[in-house]
Amino acid sequence: MGKAFSEKEKELIRNRLFEKGKELFSRYGLRKTGIGDLTEAVGIAQGSFYNFYQSKEELYFEIIEQEEQNIKNRLLSDHKLSDKPTVESIRSFLTDAFEMIDESVLMKKLMNGDDYELLVRKLPEDRVAGHIEKDSDILKPVITMWQRQGAIIDDKPEVIGALLRALFIFTLHKKEIGGDIYPEVLGLLIDLIARGIIKEEKK
Repeated sequence: MGKAFSEKEKELIRNRLFEKGKELFSRYGLRKTGIGDLTEAVGIAQGSFYNFYQSKEELYFEIIEQEEQNIKNRLLSDHKLSDKPTVESIRSFLTDAFEMIDESVLMKKLMNGDDYELLVRKLPEDRVAGHIEKDSDILKPVITMWQRQGAIIDDKPEVIGALLRALFIFTLHKKEIGGDIYPEVLGLLIDLIARGIIKEEKK
């Protein structure tokens, strides 16, 4: 049984677990990073880990969510989503998103390895569902606004949002698609989606 910590100690240890977790997961991935590695890096007993997280997957997911939020914040600062979208602006937005993911060692390891499958299998279903719902809540108002501008197709906002999320799931199958042609396939898919949802430039 882990020792009792004061509230201040808990806050400091939780922050350290987050920092060291990000470092270790980025270097070794989820599968090869054990709870013992995390607690040793922070200087606490293994049993004490469960005072903060139910599993290493929960810590990993929290780190991934923060990394995703950082990417979203950068995208929102670089792209004015309130402007009426065009094929080029949608294409640029999606391309930048993938470039930012590729720049993140943590996200790149998640997308290119088997960490995602392991993470989804180990986490409670409602935790994953809540994350997806949160993504939908962010996308829906933007998609609805674009539809009111008459810029994009009139399919249900949740369907268009799911289409954009599906594009990111596509990255999990890089090996099956073929590493040599993956960038070209991704570029073509982004272009097709951009052209497919924009109304004014459809022929």
